[in-house]
Order: sequence, then C-alpha cells, then structure tokens
Amino acid sequence: MGDEGETNNEQSGTVNGPVAQVGNVYGGVHFGGRQRDPVVPRQLPPAVASFSGQVDETAALNAVLAESARVVVVSAVEATAGIGKTALAVHWANQVAERFPDGQLYANMRGSDASGWPVRPGDVLRRFLEALGDDKIPSDPAAQAARYRTLLADRRVLVVLDDVRDAEQMRPLLPGGSTAFVVVTSRNQLTGLIAEGARSITLDPLGADEARELLARRLGDDRLAAERQAADELIELCGRLPHALSVVAASAASAPLSALAAELRNSVSPPGAGDLPTRMAAVLEWSRARSAPPPVEGDWRSRVHAPGWVRSSKVLFAAAAAVTATTLFVSTGMIAASSFLGLAYFLIRFALLFAGLVLMERPGGRSVIGVGLVVANAVYCLVDALASIHAEADVWVWLEFFAVIAFTVLLVMRWAPFDAVPRRARFVPPSRRPLAYVVVGAAVAQFVMLFAGIPHEYGSMTVMAGVGALAALLPVVAIGGLCAVTALTEPGDESQRTFVAATVTAYLGPELLLLLGSLLLGPQFTYLGGAFWSDGRYVGSWGVFAFAQAVVAAALLASTLALLRRTAARD
Repeated sequence: MGDEGETNNEQSGTVNGPVAQVGNVYGGVHFGGRQRDPVVPRQLPPAVASFSGQVDETAALNAVLAESARVVVVSAVEATAGIGKTALAVHWANQVAERFPDGQLYANMRGSDASGWPVRPGDVLRRFLEALGDDKIPSDPAAQAARYRTLLADRRVLVVLDDVRDAEQMRPLLPGGSTAFVVVTSRNQLTGLIAEGARSITLDPLGADEARELLARRLGDDRLAAERQAADELIELCGRLPHALSVVAASAASAPLSALAAELRNSVSPPGAGDLPTRMAAVLEWSRARSAPPPVEGDWRSRVHAPGWVRSSKVLFAAAAAVTATTLFVSTGMIAASSFLGLAYFLIRFALLFAGLVLMERPGGRSVIGVGLVVANAVYCLVDALASIHAEADVWVWLEFFAVIAFTVLLVMRWAPFDAVPRRARFVPPSRRPLAYVVVGAAVAQFVMLFAGIPHEYGSMTVMAGVGALAALLPVVAIGGLCAVTALTEPGDESQRTFVAATVTAYLGPELLLLLGSLLLGPQFTYLGGAFWSDGRYVGSWGVFAFAQAVVAAALLASTLALLRRTAARD
C-alpha cells in the first residue's frame, strides 16, 4: 500500500463481469440488482350487481374480522345450493379489500360441482404462489404449503376459498401468521375446522322483504308493483333462495310474471312443501327446459330423443340382466371345467357391470368411473359372444350375441346426443415419458401373441374363423389401443384419466384373476382370454401362452395406471 492519498491502480486475480475503478469510497458498498417490488395479487371476482339482503350476515363478517379469529366458514342451512354463499363472500370481500393492502387471493374449489371434479389443494397452492410472485416454486406439495405459509406470515392478505368440499381440501391453503384472513364458503358445516377455532356463519333463505328487494333490483319497482301477486307467488315458489330468484328474473325479460308463476307452479312443489335443495334443483331444471332450443326438423338429435323408453335406465338394466343370463348359460361348460374359478370370474365381471350402471346415474366423478366400468365390461361381453359364435354357434350363443348388441345400442342411445366432442389430441414422443414404451410394448406384445402364438386359429378363411379373429383382436384394439393412445398423447383432464383407469382396470383385473387361476388348475383348464379355453388337449402350448398373456396384461395394467398417476401428479 502506498501513502495516504496515493492512488493504487494495481489489480490481481480473475475478474468476471464489469469492473469499476473508483477513488476514495465513504460508506458501504452494495452489489446486486435492484430489489423488485412485491407482487400484490387482486384476484377477487366482481361483486354481484343485484346483491341485496343478508344485512345481518354482512355485519357478522365485519364482527369476525374485528376479532382475533383468522378463518370464517360461510355455510347454508340444509346444505342448500343457491342460498347466496358465494355472492355474500365476494360482495363482502370487495367491500373490505382496502383493509388488505398486500392483496386478495381467490379460488373456486368446486367442492359441490356435479359436472366436474373438486380442485386439488396443490393446484391452488401453485397458482397462489405464482400470483404472489414466487418464481422458485418447489415441486413437493408439502414444501409448497410451507412456502405459502412463509410468504403470508407477515402480510395482510385476504383469501377467499369458494365452494369447499371438506376441511381436508382447504387445510393446506390456510396461511401462516396472524395477519391474513380466510373466508370459506361450503355447503357443509366443516365442523372439524370450526372445532379448531374457525368462526361459522350459517345462511338462511332471504326474508320476504329482502327477496322482493332482489327482484326489484332486477325487474324494477314499477313492474314489481304492477304484478305484485305473481311476484309474491314466485318468491315463495323459489323458497326465497337468491339464485333461484335470479334465474326467474332472467326469464322475466320475455314473459309476464303471472305466466312464469303458472309454469313454475307445475314444476316446483307447492310453497312450504319440499326441502330447499329439491326446490332449487327443480327451478334450475325448469329454467334449462324453458331455455332449451327447439329440435330442428330432421335433425338426428331429435330422432334420438324421440323414443323416451330407449333412454330409460330401467331398460338398460334389463338388457344388462339379459346379457348376464345368456352369457352364464352359454358358459356352463367353462364353469364346469374350472370348478369355482369360472363362476367367481363371472360374478366379479357382472358385479362390476351393474356397479358401473349404478354409478352412471351419480353426478361428477362417480359417473365417469361408472362409464369406465360399463365400457370395459361391454367390450368383454362382445368378445365373449363373438368367441362363443366361433366355437359353437347354437341358439343360446346367438341369443347371447343379440343381447350384447342390444345392450350396446341402448348404452350408446342413453349417452346420445353427444354434446361433448373430444378435443384433438397432440402426439407426445415416448422419450418424454419412459413408461410410454412399456405401455406400447405390452399392447404390441398382445397383438403379436394373438397372431403368432396361436396360428392354427387363423388357418381357415371361413366366416367363423374370421369371427374368432375378431374376438381375439377386439380387446387389443379397444383396451390396448386406449392405453397406447393415453401413453402417446398429451395428458387429458382428470375425468379423462379416471375414465381410462376405470376402463383398463375393470377389463384387465378380472382377466388377470382368471389367467393366473387357470394356471393353478393345470391340465384340466387353461384360460386364454375371451372364452378361449382348453380341456387338456394342448396343455403345454396353451399353458405357456396363458402365462405370457398374464405377464403382458399385468405389465399393461400396471404401466398404464402408473403413467396416469404420474401425469396427475405433474398437473
């Protein structure tokens, strides 16, 4: 070092990046980029323009905010939809938004949405972290929840979680610290959350004056005064539910209130009769029927709707019973050769079929599972009928075949018209998902075994030989093809993944049971799939073939389910 005041321009070592040469420096020296301003999310939906009533509930929310509680649950009497939980929460949240300067977060959890699936907490956590400006979101859900609590520990943030299914769905979304406030709406009481310190506000239907005020905001005071009697009847028919009244008010633009009251009177229980959820559902069904476009003359959709009995679930169950009876009668030889194994197989197979028909009538995800179970077993029944025709085309076999065809037609007619058109899938290279190689390889192995493993089955070009070939090929095309398409295309939504999982499991699960069980029976019975079985004449070759089929079926089932599970985890 030189004397004081002397400048030293020497520099040693390696320098990366820009270099600044300065003289005397007083104070600290700081390096780094300029700190970014914190992100302030504003996710609240706009308040309902025609919101009215619920003055006491709004005051109760204000009182909870003034207390030390950090979570409030807004639920409904009788688990009623349309009572105004969301409208109240959003309206109040917009009123107090300025008291939360660090932002407002909102998520629709779809806990009671019959047309979709409840939202997973991990998906909401990721969206919230992105909205808060976190650009290093961990992949582990537990780490995401910890990161979320850390970010909100000292921030005044309002979190609105709408339509929560249960406490477990929202528990990972509770922020840390004591400065954030959470509003939860749910059809359920969420007693577990309330026991942990959350406050509860239960909504009742609007009062008569509040309901009249809501209609007046939508229709005007003059019209309400001119048709006061009809308006009062509509209010009672709607059970004084805000959403039901809004639905009726939307229809009042093109019809007098007296006419609407007459229509609704025929669809809804008399005032005072029936519970509120049933009344709300009846109003929505009336509105859908009233707003549905008239069928176009000659359109295939109108022809599908014409025979109402065809779309009846009772007719579909009757057809399934006919398929079951004829299949069991045709398969008596197989059951006798396999002792109780064949009987257990058919009991499982047809139990899954009827369970699927029951679940098809349920809303949301259970309906998707039901469709998957029914489709898988419809494929099996068709395979069994074709294989039986190939083996022995007697009267009962043909009855089985026609029963299966009738059941399949009724099943398609019940789903028609097909309003949901599948989107065009995009190809995904298997290299991005190594499990795809296993799925496709197993499907290809099934194809090779059918045409190379049992060549004598296709040595003739007769019609019956062709039927046998079709029976052997159908599961590969339907089930193996479904697995391969799932492995080679971009991931679908949760309902598509559930349908594939239910279909593949319902078909291959019982097949694996019978394949493995047949190997234990030795030369008395060897199952080949789709009603092909041996009584000991080809014990050696058929045993090897059955074992190979079991290995391939297990690989196809396990790899497809694993692929679906990993896809769901990434989403």
